[in-house]
Amino acid sequence: MNDRLGWIKPVFLVLLGLVCLGASRAALGAQASTAPAASAASTRSLDLEYRELGYSVGTWTIPIALQSPPFKKEPELGQRKVYRGTLKFGDSTDAFVPFIWDPAQGKLHLDLNRNQDLTDDEAFACAGQPNSSDETFSRVRMSFKTPLGMEQMAMDLSFTDARATPNAYASAFCCWEAKVTQGGQDWQLALVDNPSGKLGSAENGSLIIRPWADRDKAVGLEYGQLDCLPFTPNVFFGQQAYRLGGALARQDNRIRYRLNLAERPEQLGELKLAGQYIHRLILTRTGPGGATPSGIGPQEAMAGRYAQNGRTLSPAPAPSLTVILDSPGPVVRIPVGSYFCQLCLKQGEVVARPLLNSFGANARNSTLVVSATNAATLAFGGPLTNSVAVTRRGRSLAMNYRLLGAQGEAYQLEGPRKQPEFTIYRPGKNGDKKLASGAFQFG
Repeated sequence: MNDRLGWIKPVFLVLLGLVCLGASRAALGAQASTAPAASAASTRSLDLEYRELGYSVGTWTIPIALQSPPFKKEPELGQRKVYRGTLKFGDSTDAFVPFIWDPAQGKLHLDLNRNQDLTDDEAFACAGQPNSSDETFSRVRMSFKTPLGMEQMAMDLSFTDARATPNAYASAFCCWEAKVTQGGQDWQLALVDNPSGKLGSAENGSLIIRPWADRDKAVGLEYGQLDCLPFTPNVFFGQQAYRLGGALARQDNRIRYRLNLAERPEQLGELKLAGQYIHRLILTRTGPGGATPSGIGPQEAMAGRYAQNGRTLSPAPAPSLTVILDSPGPVVRIPVGSYFCQLCLKQGEVVARPLLNSFGANARNSTLVVSATNAATLAFGGPLTNSVAVTRRGRSLAMNYRLLGAQGEAYQLEGPRKQPEFTIYRPGKNGDKKLASGAFQFG
């Protein structure tokens, strides 16, 4: 039957093309895994420049405080229904922004200088048709007070009035960015501010660490996208562990984010990747106070043992850590600990990402324990198998298409692709008889 499913062949041709590529990556990955650790911890500083982007790096809900009385000075509004109030960016009133949303005209009036006069600032027109219950205003440059002066943040502001109750959302189109070379590779290291009115407070934002060549590619923000991660102070990339910290700084009469990368000593363990075609692997280690994953004993969760004054002691639980691996080989060395795993697969421009809650019965296997003594194995990944689940519903058959990984985890293909088709045949002495055919719906 599989030979007659024409849509299977393009998928497998893409995946089989990874064999040669995987071999070269395996060699490179094996070399990287044996790179020696730094002999002495050191700290280096990077000046991250403010950069506006052509893609969004995060969306947040912005609380609204509505009011009926008019502001001190307003534009001509006629008798139209408008929403008047304050956008509450963070907890400080210094960051609050008075606004008037005029849906009928598709306009947004902002008190950017916060003087209660909404006529002396720029009015923004919505990106689509006016008189809509859902309007977006593009590339609004909002200024916020920092200890070093006013600094702006480029964002899209969206408003909805479902059930006559307005909601506001801010999508950031900017970041603090620098290029850093580590492990023989150039990386984009960027911090994304949460529009809370406190610019330069990385702990409330997001972190981007990826190859420098990808810096102009849009980051994915939906489930399974692994470019933009919640900020964590402890990261491991390019075969080195760092603790991140920093603050805004002024240099050459410009505000920048000065990021300190302090090397962290970490005991390493061996990780074998049994699955194929892994493009990016994110491993998140639970720190002190975090829950120990079900089925993992205290001894397994410990980060190995060490000797002191002739005695063998158990160390304190390791702090939280995010491990970032791009196109890893079959064997890598990473800090020991208990990890939750996320990954995506790629060949050329074809990307496969796990479906939400796709691990199902195998969820316990998504917790990985890496120790200093025994090699750990991660089995998730390719090869991918095209599968059809068939169930009977009365006189009908219900068929659901699934793309399954090595451990039965479900994936979905990203980007342009052919809709999967099926054909049902009845075998017979004089040849197979075609009974039915059709196409599956994506998702």
